[in-house]
Amino acid sequence: MRKSLLLSGIAVLALVVAFSVVLAAQQKSMTYSGTLVDSKCYLDHGQTANDHGPNKNCGTLCLKGGTPGGLLTSDKKFYALLAPSIALAPYVGQEIRVSGSMANGSINVSKVEVNQNGSWQEIKLSPTA
Repeated sequence: MRKSLLLSGIAVLALVVAFSVVLAAQQKSMTYSGTLVDSKCYLDHGQTANDHGPNKNCGTLCLKGGTPGGLLTSDKKFYALLAPSIALAPYVGQEIRVSGSMANGSINVSKVEVNQNGSWQEIKLSPTA
């Protein structure tokens, strides 16, 4: 009886350690690059540019209205960006570089840079940043 309790305890401990290792790997900060998209228009219609058909600056207007921004990588992987949409709004359709940790298919953003004429410029995410 004691032996089976001990083995059960060891098995539970092993599962906790394994889960902690996986969770720690997910929380590691990394840098991702691709195109900034309006998540709603990309997911609904495949739109990647700021102008959606006849609607000029549609992506910018949507992000200003609170629609989350998304990152579309060169290999067509989409990640929702956990960052203030209003700060990202002027850059929809442009090449960006995002630093942050991955969590359930979303990036918890710590830094965003936009490629402006071959030079990376940091996007101010908050008034105090």
